[in-house]
Formats: sequence, structure tokens, C-alpha cells
Amino acid sequence: DTLRSDPPENKVMKKATKFGVASTSIFYLSCGCVGYRAFGNSAPGNFLTGFGFYEPFWLIDIANICIIIHLVGAYQ
Repeated sequence: DTLRSDPPENKVMKKATKFGVASTSIFYLSCGCVGYRAFGNSAPGNFLTGFGFYEPFWLIDIANICIIIHLVGAYQ
């Protein structure tokens, strides 16, 4: 036979999950390092309002809600 069977699904999913978590972790860690390198300890606690951008307030609220939805979806 020249054809071989596919690997078990659980092995494929473990490999895909490890790759996804590793690539996401590397991306977020590099973003954090670049941000710290750019702003240092003077970085504001909230980047959405830390640079003096307060108006329109509803836009800030929508952005914060989108961030929460993004993070909750990432941890499901």
C-alpha cells in the first residue's frame, strides 16, 4: 500500500492547539515588549483614554466593550 491512514484527530487537535497558543503568546508578548520599549514606565493605564482622547465618550465605551468580547471569546 502506498496510502497511509490519517493521524488520529486528538493528535492533530493537540498539535493545532499548541501551535495556536504558542503563536498567540509570542505575538502578545512581542506587542508588550514593543509597547514597553516605546513608552517605558510612563505608559498610561488605559491606552484608550491615556493620551487625552475622552470625546466622544460613547466611542470609548464601545471600544472597551469590544475588547471585553474579544478577551472572553479567547478564553472559552
